[in-house]
Amino acid sequence: MADSAVPDRDAMRSLAAALGDRANAMAAEGLVADVPALWEDAIARLPDEVSRARITLAYAWYQALHGEVEHGIRLAAGLRECSVAPVLGQIRVLVRGRARDEPEAVERAWRAMTGSGLPDWADLTDEAIELTAEWVVAESWTQSKELFDSRVEQMGSRAIDMALEEIELGAPRLSSLTAIHRAVLVIGGAAGYRALSDPQEAARAAAEAIAAGDWEALRACGAIERRAHGRAFLGGAHGVAADLMTGGDLEIGPAMAERIADLAAEAEPWERRRAVEDLAAIGDGPVAPLLALVIGIP
Repeated sequence: MADSAVPDRDAMRSLAAALGDRANAMAAEGLVADVPALWEDAIARLPDEVSRARITLAYAWYQALHGEVEHGIRLAAGLRECSVAPVLGQIRVLVRGRARDEPEAVERAWRAMTGSGLPDWADLTDEAIELTAEWVVAESWTQSKELFDSRVEQMGSRAIDMALEEIELGAPRLSSLTAIHRAVLVIGGAAGYRALSDPQEAARAAAEAIAAGDWEALRACGAIERRAHGRAFLGGAHGVAADLMTGGDLEIGPAMAERIADLAAEAEPWERRRAVEDLAAIGDGPVAPLLALVIGIP
């Protein structure tokens, strides 16, 4: 059964369209000064934060495209910490688009709301996002590597990472693929694609990361093991170890211990041996409880 607490996106689209039409009619009647009240009253009547965010976004677009660029950008900036990914994505599209035509006005409005200049993502080009999206949805890892080597890598890791974030905001269904591609960036193109080619290669990359004390690379290897190779136990062990070694507040409580045991029961013997070897190689300290747990799994 659908959750009735989740706002109907189609209903919000219809409301936004109706408000836009009414605002246009008011402007044609010379009532431009009353347009903000139309939107603001409608937003105030909405019962939940998500609905208000969606209609505020539509209001921001309306103002920005109807001669009130600074007001529209201020509205968009006010949504910059919104929890709704598509809203965040559309804020960025709006800011980037208007910044190309009216950079000073956009910069001024954003700074007025945030106290700082435009974020780095404001300079990201449509071409960079489109190329990164093409890379993410390549039909095979071979095709993906060819595209990375020939075009994507030249963008630089910072631009690629920002473009991946844009794709995640606009298409959350691709989050698993974007996570894999971000892991490739962390490990390094050549090593990352070797890890993608075979689960044993991914495990070797994880061992190399442990030897180097590179916990971000270990976390990336775990992501590839889980998401690309379906090795939930070994990838999970590497991911948890990386989290423990980077000083987070992660604790291995009863629920996590039970989950690890369940995954271990489904894992191949080599994965369990590798997990013990890798955790032992990290040594005592934060991972000691995890190592004891894995060793103790029958």
